[in-house]
Amino acid sequence: MKKGFIIAIDGPLASGKGTIAKNLARVLHGVDLYTGAMYRCLALYCINSGINLENATDVASQLNNITVLYKDERILLNNTDVTDAIQELAIAEGASVIAVIPEVRKELVRRQQEIGNKAMLAGKIVIVEGRDIGTVVFPNAEVKIYLTASEEVRVKRRLVQYRRQKDTPTFEEVLKQISKRDKRDSERVASPMTKDPEKNGYYVMDNSAMNTDETIESILAELKRRKLVDD
Repeated sequence: MKKGFIIAIDGPLASGKGTIAKNLARVLHGVDLYTGAMYRCLALYCINSGINLENATDVASQLNNITVLYKDERILLNNTDVTDAIQELAIAEGASVIAVIPEVRKELVRRQQEIGNKAMLAGKIVIVEGRDIGTVVFPNAEVKIYLTASEEVRVKRRLVQYRRQKDTPTFEEVLKQISKRDKRDSERVASPMTKDPEKNGYYVMDNSAMNTDETIESILAELKRRKLVDD
């Protein structure tokens, strides 16, 4: 097995990136770098501090007030465990709003690169997921995977997540949310989600008809084909 490289997993909302990255990291004994947690932590901090998320200057000015640490599969914001708190609907939506701010993206990308490169130099396989990982954060990643699924499947997956959190939006509400997020992520000026993943060197995987284990197996098969992991 090759040591010290980046696996970039990009894709739209509810394509399964987070679950797949976490499970793949366990299988490969690697590092799961959940980049979205940084944006969610900043959104949570701003909301708790009464900062208007639409005010780019005020939001960006809060970056020096936060530290985000990844420890034992938990997310710490200023040394407080916020793993569950940042999964709430309002925080997820807030993260999407502030993610379009260029100053925010620039600083958080810098932090992500610092964490990923440090782990990679230590010989770790680093699994990084988000929407611009293979194009902006780690454009030279050893492997780039674009994970996607049909809109209907993504809505159903999102509904399951919300019900676990005791939220009860309708199918139509989540469909509208996903369509809005897709548009925002692909059209933002700062680090947009790729519209042509194959052209950007991604291995495209539609997992609409696949469960988590099947998706992991498919990714492992591709890694073996590239001789990055042992048979």
